[in-house]
Amino acid sequence: MCRITSIKKALILVISMLFVAITMTFVGCAANLTKYYKSLRVKMDSSDYSDAAEFVEKSKNKYGSKNVLMYYLDSGIVTHFANDYLTSSKRFEQAKAKFEEYYQKSISAGVASMFYNDSAMPYYGEDFERAHVSIFEALGYILLGRDDDAVVEARQIDTRFKSFAVEANHKNFYKDDGFIRYFMGFVYENSGCLNDAHISYYTALKAYKNNIAEVPVPKELVDDAYTSALALGMSDRASEIKKNYPQAHQREIPNDYGECIVVDYNGFVPEKIDNVLEFALSNMWAYVEAVQVDSQEQEDFNKAKSIGLSVFANDYVKVAFPKYKDFKNKIVAFKVQFDQQEVKGLVVQNVGKIAKACLDDNIKKIYAKTLARAAVKYIIGKSVSERISNNAGESWGEFSQISFNMFNSLSEKSDRRAWNTLPDKILMARFCLPAGMHTLKINFLGKDGEVLDSCSAEVDVRAGKKNFVAVRSSKIDILE
Repeated sequence: MCRITSIKKALILVISMLFVAITMTFVGCAANLTKYYKSLRVKMDSSDYSDAAEFVEKSKNKYGSKNVLMYYLDSGIVTHFANDYLTSSKRFEQAKAKFEEYYQKSISAGVASMFYNDSAMPYYGEDFERAHVSIFEALGYILLGRDDDAVVEARQIDTRFKSFAVEANHKNFYKDDGFIRYFMGFVYENSGCLNDAHISYYTALKAYKNNIAEVPVPKELVDDAYTSALALGMSDRASEIKKNYPQAHQREIPNDYGECIVVDYNGFVPEKIDNVLEFALSNMWAYVEAVQVDSQEQEDFNKAKSIGLSVFANDYVKVAFPKYKDFKNKIVAFKVQFDQQEVKGLVVQNVGKIAKACLDDNIKKIYAKTLARAAVKYIIGKSVSERISNNAGESWGEFSQISFNMFNSLSEKSDRRAWNTLPDKILMARFCLPAGMHTLKINFLGKDGEVLDSCSAEVDVRAGKKNFVAVRSSKIDILE
């Protein structure tokens, strides 16, 4: 009697696991956003950001309960591009709260991720994503004329970087960010906090030198650090900067002039795709294949193939790791025309490089966890199927093995979640203009210098201040 009860329990476990895998596969469709992001990128590349923002809002349910953070981040940045800075700020504040809440939830969800996959955990974001929220929110405040609120944002990111530097375990790779420090120097300087501005500029120099983003130290940043040191009477610091950067010189803005800073959000950050490795062994043949899945159609085909393979193999193991795939953006630079002058924008941030560097730093841990998960699934499957085979016959044992193989096939995928609407790069152009209203013409350039797109922008220059214009440039092949 005990033996029969044990067999029944094992069969119930097998059937339950298969049911869970199938159920979570279909439920997971709510969180499989491949087609959604393709449509969103099309809308964003058409520069109709109000339509894109409405599309994100209508698609909120597509994100699923574990990916609410992604919704807040996407909504925040798209409404920012649509010049709806109040809504953008609200969404980013909600995102900040979710960053903290999801981090705590991820600890308790770890067991489920070991048995199913990392998508069982809430997405709590990357450190570099959390830091870049401050850029968009601070710039939004400035464009609303709320410089003091931008300073609050700058102080918050200062605190955040300090916590990054001392946080436990693996979350200490991304400790600082040259561009974010550089930008927050502008924020402090605009509000008359010159000492804070200098600290931010000086820290930015060191962060750029670490070169996670692989971007050279901007010449204007060197001048900002040097000029602010002189203005504060910090002669030793100014001498140090001059020694390290002989090209440093003191910047002077004429009376009744202000500085104009054009910020261009360029392209889309690379997207994560599945890098899948399958092993299937049987009594008569062996099969090993590695595939990279970067579209919904290809994913569906490979899923069907894996299920078919799992049915006929005695031993089946599937593992999936994330990797990044770049979008090829035809727009690589921009020039600003004004008053018969022309200034070219330069790359000051490479978000895509940072994303890849953070994944590379974490990949060994991902490998270890993924292989451990595969081992757990395999051992449980073999143990239960052999037990059923010994007690209920080979047919039931084969059924249970097929069920476990299908569970492995259906449940195994890498965690491809990310803030997919971030720009790949940020470019910047700086120049001085007399106080008052000015019309700028901005030409977006291809790799050979040809003009691929253009726009005009109005800027009301405040004397003695840094005045911002935010634009976005992207021409990618969505179908690639």
